[in-house]
Amino acid sequence: MSILNRFKTDARGSVSTLFAVSIIPMLLAVGSAVDYDRLLAMRARVQAAADATALAMARQAGDLSDADIQSKGTTFFEAAFAANWADAGANRIAKDFVRTALTISKTADKKVVVDVQGLYPTTFMKMAGKTEMALAAAGQAAWGVRKIEVAMVLDNTGSMASSNKITELKKAAKNLVTTLEAASKETDQVKIALVPFNTQVHLDTAWKNETWLDFSTNAVNKATWQGCVADRNSGYDTNDSPMAKYPAVQTCQWGTALAPVRPLSTDFAGLRTSVDAMNAVGNTNITIGLAWGLAALSPGAPLTGGAAFGTDGVEKFMILLTDGDNTQNRFGDSVYQMDTRTKAACDEVKKSANKITLYTVRVINGNAALLKSCATDSSKFFDVTSASQLDAVFKRIASDITSIRLTM
Repeated sequence: MSILNRFKTDARGSVSTLFAVSIIPMLLAVGSAVDYDRLLAMRARVQAAADATALAMARQAGDLSDADIQSKGTTFFEAAFAANWADAGANRIAKDFVRTALTISKTADKKVVVDVQGLYPTTFMKMAGKTEMALAAAGQAAWGVRKIEVAMVLDNTGSMASSNKITELKKAAKNLVTTLEAASKETDQVKIALVPFNTQVHLDTAWKNETWLDFSTNAVNKATWQGCVADRNSGYDTNDSPMAKYPAVQTCQWGTALAPVRPLSTDFAGLRTSVDAMNAVGNTNITIGLAWGLAALSPGAPLTGGAAFGTDGVEKFMILLTDGDNTQNRFGDSVYQMDTRTKAACDEVKKSANKITLYTVRVINGNAALLKSCATDSSKFFDVTSASQLDAVFKRIASDITSIRLTM
């Protein structure tokens, strides 16, 4: 019998031979499953880093250029991915993910999109010639624009003409408008109102047919009304309740020199022009300034320009500046009664539901204790001993306002 025939008929070792041949695909199948599990574990870590990056960049998106969001996002992604490994401990898997692409961008519908592409080297699949597997992850987060509403409630009384106060106030207020304008990245993101006051406030006579005005209490001829209004009836003069009208007065005290109220606006050039037009005339009624500052920030009549109080993503601020004590209002000249009303108006502005931050500025003279108690907290009260300090104070306030994140 030939050797070949003997080999063909010899069954010795056939089982072990077959086992040796068949175990290779079995090991490959098991090894492939292990490689795939590791790929999934790696993908989970890449996905976590992508999601974290999208969220982090969404918080800053409104302030970042396309190049900045790519650069800062890449740095954040790398740190987040490394942090995932720091937490891996004993279950750490091979840190050999090869990133081939990372794109971080903003979309027109206000989303930050993170796209990650890479390769994950295999261990067992190499036996079948497959040395790596593709890995991809994507994350996205929506971002919105945080809005700012600011009411500048500014004393325009006669005493502001002394010690260069009105001149320095104009400079400081215009610079604040310019700073806030520069912080605005989107249409309507920053709105500013101007409320000059003395014992009255001065309105645009184009509003003479508005239903919230009262021409009967003081027997005012609507056709010749100069635009000034006094305090509302007691109980309504310190708030923005719609239950009482605003009493017109026939003739403005000291003529029409008091600059008119400007509702919330994005016309920053117009605001600066209005600030320049301010004059120092008349006596002091802080309460009416606060009441109209609150009206400017309110969504309801008379000015209607504000977002609803408590609206997510809207920050409201009021800046009250005065250089003296209360001296006169519609009801008389009792300083105690006027200060009590001013305190009530401050408390109304600061109601938690309104979410208004109130800054107060005392210029040389005035009731420091009252103004300090009116401010949201002691850090929001500024006691100015020279008018030349006003610009620095307003810059500090502007910096404080713009330090909030303008994206969310």
